[in-house]
Amino acid sequence: MTKISDYDMFDYDYRTYWENRDYENMAEKILLERVFDKTQGVWFLDIGGSYGRLTSTYYNRFSNPIILDYSLKTLQKNKEILKSKYKNISLIAANAYNLPFAPNSIDGGLMVRVLHHIEKPATYFKELARVMKYNSPYIQEFPNMIHIKASIRELLKFNFSFFKQDSYKQPTRNNFEGVKEGVEGIFLNYHPKFLNKELKKHNFKITERIGCSFLRLQFLKKFLNVDSMLFLEVLAQKVLSWTNISPSIFLKTSSQNHKDEKEISYETLEDMLVCPKCKEKLTFPNPTTAVCSKCSTSYIKDQDIWDFRVK
Repeated sequence: MTKISDYDMFDYDYRTYWENRDYENMAEKILLERVFDKTQGVWFLDIGGSYGRLTSTYYNRFSNPIILDYSLKTLQKNKEILKSKYKNISLIAANAYNLPFAPNSIDGGLMVRVLHHIEKPATYFKELARVMKYNSPYIQEFPNMIHIKASIRELLKFNFSFFKQDSYKQPTRNNFEGVKEGVEGIFLNYHPKFLNKELKKHNFKITERIGCSFLRLQFLKKFLNVDSMLFLEVLAQKVLSWTNISPSIFLKTSSQNHKDEKEISYETLEDMLVCPKCKEKLTFPNPTTAVCSKCSTSYIKDQDIWDFRVK
């Protein structure tokens, strides 16, 4: 069985992670606003979007954004704020291995600060390839395993196997976000070439690569204010993104799947929903219930949030 990082098990509030991380938060938003400039479409999928931290970077460019997150509690807690701020946003509780969308249905998307919780990246990319439209933009962020601090540390240990191109690994840390002490969590770092290979295998073309959070160093935060750090960050993103020194890397990709298939226009969210287990069409006996036409599994919509969580 595939492990899923479930923040609801520990009543973890993801907002707390971003306290005192203004530099990292704004560095990512600046990057995404530039990447999404002149991009537009209908259905946009924010996988692991949580409380909508990055929604402002894509909201005005796609008419029907969707935040998908496995934490139902997070979606429920932030629903009122999200719905009032972003009128046509949809909220769905589901996991990245079992997306409840029809093939060739999503016009754009992103995953930021989530891939480190993905135990089986090949399974996730296969599912992503199924739902993304041909030439649709998708932003994939990943924690860079060989960033400069990690590389120096391992070189000093003469650990040259650390740099194997095909590897991704769990860092040697005791506690991770959303995990209580003593509980094993999923937190993986990835080699850039591993991600390149996986994306190519699943027919995603990388069109741009941008490093992020180049100045994620505690001693710099003591001497520089956020505005100064962001000024330097923008320069670094332009000049140093070809390197592997940043702890976080964003890949702008374009799906090359479904090239010869006819596109279907979906007017409503329910039109494009499918059973996350068997991918068959759903029937809706009432506005808050969906039933799979093949396996008869029922799914509930509560507080305006569809719950499609399966393991």
